Amino acid sequence: MSKQGILRVAVSGATLWWVGCGDVSERAEEVVPVSRAVATRADVPSSPLRLRTLDDALLEVDAAVPGFGGMYYDEKGQLVVRLVHASAAPAASRAIAAVFGQEKIPAEGVVTEPAARTFSQLKALHARITPSVLSQAGVVLTDVDEKTNRVAIGIERAEVRSGLEKIIERLGVARDAIDIVEVGPILPTNVQGGWRPINGGIQIETPGKYCTLGFPALQGGTLGFVTNSHCTQTQGGVESTPAYQAVYPDLAGTETTDPVYSGGGNCPAGRICRDSDSAFFSASTPVNPLVAMTPGAFNLSISSWLDVPGKVLYPSQGQVVYKTGRSSGTTSGTIQWACATVNSGGTPHTYFCNYIATSPQQNGAPGDSGSPVYFLSGNTAQLTGLMWGSGAEPWNFAFAPLGSIQNELGIVPYCQGFVGC
Repeated sequence: MSKQGILRVAVSGATLWWVGCGDVSERAEEVVPVSRAVATRADVPSSPLRLRTLDDALLEVDAAVPGFGGMYYDEKGQLVVRLVHASAAPAASRAIAAVFGQEKIPAEGVVTEPAARTFSQLKALHARITPSVLSQAGVVLTDVDEKTNRVAIGIERAEVRSGLEKIIERLGVARDAIDIVEVGPILPTNVQGGWRPINGGIQIETPGKYCTLGFPALQGGTLGFVTNSHCTQTQGGVESTPAYQAVYPDLAGTETTDPVYSGGGNCPAGRICRDSDSAFFSASTPVNPLVAMTPGAFNLSISSWLDVPGKVLYPSQGQVVYKTGRSSGTTSGTIQWACATVNSGGTPHTYFCNYIATSPQQNGAPGDSGSPVYFLSGNTAQLTGLMWGSGAEPWNFAFAPLGSIQNELGIVPYCQGFVGC
């Protein structure tokens, strides 16, 4: 995130860092062109440490059989060989057996289809366009598509197409040898990846922010989920903030309940208060009553999906609670401060009856905002709260108890058996 606010606990001198939400502008990884296979021919020695890829093997067949355009299996399981010259079918079968092994040739032989281009021509085109194309936002993949005898460019959404057409034109390559296809984003299989149905403990994106989906919930007859109010476009009050999972444009839900903060009464002078940093989103995609669990702190791979058989509305001091967030994964802490009145540093917000769980190791990070807090028992999670802040000296995370969240939002968790609990 671009900045961190400081949160101070009213009941102690410890300093906490406000978790906030991770910035959307994360560092893009360097794109490495997948083009080395073009040079893997009989006259170019391969490194003994580099295993031969499928494309390397197809290039060997191409070198042996002029006019070889690639091969694939069709829906009937037949091996289809693309050839510029149909008369090369016997030679192609021999070359395929020599390169891949005789077992590659079905007992009934191969099926041939015409090819407009050889595999080596397509591979050279692939190498030519890949560095420029894959550096563009919204492009997912490039591939020599043996089935179409063209080079395929996969894109996340239709809006990417126009910019891509300009790149292809600038490169001066044969447009009729290229297909542009919508394939959607390919996301990591971890808490930052895309999941359907949606569950607790996985990444969501709201405009300008990354946060964590807390837990599925029911509000009357409406199925949705809960995350932090500060993950919405305006903290407190409803602006119909969209939430995407894992990223735009895959809409997961829309904000429908987010009580305003108010002063006066028991609220400290000059501040505005609530019982929880929470908001309810009506779901626009299927929802499962599960919570993601990772192997440990900052390991974001999902090791299991926890069933949610029940809940604890207000935990007690000294109990150990867990949370799963999109940045630090599954971590734990011992409740040191229970039902405390807590100021969120760097903001005017104060929370009544909130909790702080401490740990010898770091147990929260930017982007964990909205993480579900729960008691872990075997492969089940008893929900007990929603994380909204974290800090150090000692390491800790702050969370609102489930009882306060239910009271403010008028929700109940969506639990095992696909019912409210």
